Amino acid sequence: MKPSAVAGAPPKSHLRLLLLLLASAAGIAALSLWPMSPPETISPLKGGDRPPAQRSGALDPESVPELRLAAGRGAVKDEVGRDVFRFYSSPTPTPTKVPPTPTPAVEYTFPSLPTPVPTPTPIVPPPFPFKAIGKFGPKDGPIVALEQAGRLINAREGDVVDNHFIVRKINRESVDFGFVGLPPEITRRLPIPLPYP
Repeated sequence: MKPSAVAGAPPKSHLRLLLLLLASAAGIAALSLWPMSPPETISPLKGGDRPPAQRSGALDPESVPELRLAAGRGAVKDEVGRDVFRFYSSPTPTPTKVPPTPTPAVEYTFPSLPTPVPTPTPIVPPPFPFKAIGKFGPKDGPIVALEQAGRLINAREGDVVDNHFIVRKINRESVDFGFVGLPPEITRRLPIPLPYP
């Protein structure tokens, strides 16, 4: 082991390479910052009215000569149909006719209501003008005595009295009457007075 070598130190060849790179970087930096030589003067174009401009760090817009073309370009249209700065020009949209939306026919269906059943009119039988005053005859075919304003009428079961009243049934203490032209279930009952004991 060499006494000059320190543990962890780079070898001398690496140091030389590092110094060479550092020197080349400094040279490049010096060249880029070095002032340049003054620019050459520009001669004016033929027929130009401006004096020649000296080139300095910045250009003067007045010193730039006017550009003149020897041959003409030709006629320029007033209106240009194409924009050269656009990638494409979109076509003018043509309006399409949209068919009108058909109005749907709406059918309203109302729920069917039940047919109203008329309320049956109560049948009122005519007033019964007779009064039962007694009963007589055999038990299997009894006869009832009726009175109306002094007039006496004797009738059996099934007889029609005054063309309006039908004797339906003669009971032990009452008489049931029906009415001509009305349903048989409409009846009127008259009591029969009991004989004195």
